[in-house]
Amino acid sequence: MNAIVTPPYPLGAFHLIIRNALEEVCRHVQAPDALVGMAFLTTLSVSCQGLIDVRLPSGQVRPVSLNIKTVADSGERKSAVDSLASAPIYAYDEARAKKYEADLAEYYVELRFWRAVDAGIRHQVTKRTQKGEPVDDLHRQLSEHAAKAPRKPRLRRIMRHNATERSIMEALEGDGESIAFMSDEGEVILKGGAMNQTGLRNKGWDGARLLAFDRADAESIIARNPRVTVAFMVQQAVLRAFVERHGDVARGSGHWARYLVGWPSSTQGMRFMSYADPVWVHLPAFHARVTEMLEEYGRSIDAGKVERTVVEFSDEAKARWIDMVNTTESMVQPWGYLNDIKDFASKAMEIVARVAALLHWFTQQEGKLSLDTLNRALTIVEWHIHEFKRIFSPQCAIPQVQVDAQALEHYLYTHYWCNHFTIAPKNDALKNGPVRPSQRFETALEYLRALGRVWITADNKRKRYINLHAQHFGSMPGAIQVV
Repeated sequence: MNAIVTPPYPLGAFHLIIRNALEEVCRHVQAPDALVGMAFLTTLSVSCQGLIDVRLPSGQVRPVSLNIKTVADSGERKSAVDSLASAPIYAYDEARAKKYEADLAEYYVELRFWRAVDAGIRHQVTKRTQKGEPVDDLHRQLSEHAAKAPRKPRLRRIMRHNATERSIMEALEGDGESIAFMSDEGEVILKGGAMNQTGLRNKGWDGARLLAFDRADAESIIARNPRVTVAFMVQQAVLRAFVERHGDVARGSGHWARYLVGWPSSTQGMRFMSYADPVWVHLPAFHARVTEMLEEYGRSIDAGKVERTVVEFSDEAKARWIDMVNTTESMVQPWGYLNDIKDFASKAMEIVARVAALLHWFTQQEGKLSLDTLNRALTIVEWHIHEFKRIFSPQCAIPQVQVDAQALEHYLYTHYWCNHFTIAPKNDALKNGPVRPSQRFETALEYLRALGRVWITADNKRKRYINLHAQHFGSMPGAIQVV
């Protein structure tokens, strides 16, 4: 697991209503483009998964739910991006909570009245029985009244952060429930029930028609046709600790293979403010579409009739998808590019179909899924294929010294060179920079010195300075000229 400068996220592959909102958030928040793109994919998954499925060209009907994992350290504006991309989901849950409170108050009123009537009928039964009078009519009344018992309302909310295995199953109990485990602090998800029993999670992703959880009281919780999105943003150290403890299980069970992963390059040091207040022109249209779909799902689940539309491929899209399946299969051979990540490769084309269906439905396209939309999804998922290989493939592992050297070089560039300084106090770079402890810092600095990018000098008080080589730092992308 090593960070490196990543290529730009394919924002241009999204349709206009999504792309305009994406670019607007990138422009105003100045967070990494991949972080923003993956947050929007999460919102697409959550808003559509309760309404549609997708039929693969192979004939299988699959969910459109996505699992998404974004690696981003502190300061990358994860919370800001999450709050903007997911605002309609939070608003939907808040509205559902208020409705639940009103429904619960009404339920208790109805329950008290029902109990009073029930008690009255039972009292009549007791009196007649004592007198030896017939009670057949009261028996019928009692039976009819029992059928009218008020049902306690159920709090249905989409967002979940941390939950036990039992509470997860209780949230999914019934037919067609849709929830999401989402957090901009991935530690909450990684340490919660969402990551327990990865086999059960895998079945949910695969679209199992029935999931069962056996309670200690011998009763079972049954979930039919549930839909679950799992998406979290996590710091490198937290993910590394989780992988060290549970990585073999998560990877070996095929759980990680069901994720779109990304570790975008940082934008810290290049996020300069302007005096103009941000104007949101395109994001409201994106939010309106999300809200429309969530409310449609809410009406169907309240009515107890969740009937998902199945998105079908056009003939042209089918041919392209099958061709790419065969291409992917050839690339998992021993000499192929995907051989070391064949677990993810085996799921990649299904994920492409899911992303394509999300784009198709969100943008309200008529008819079957088009070749253009499929190609857009291919472009998006291809970026994640390279990321999965870079992050998880042993062949792509980068020595720690190179990771540290790159981080230190970026820090020197953004905090000194871009502020018109050609030297940096060594102790300040150690104290405030991204590489610690001192042994790693010294190794990274020596690495940069050996490459000729910096050299070390000292003043008459033996205070040491890092000198930035003008030819190198002046040629970096977006570099300014320091006089």
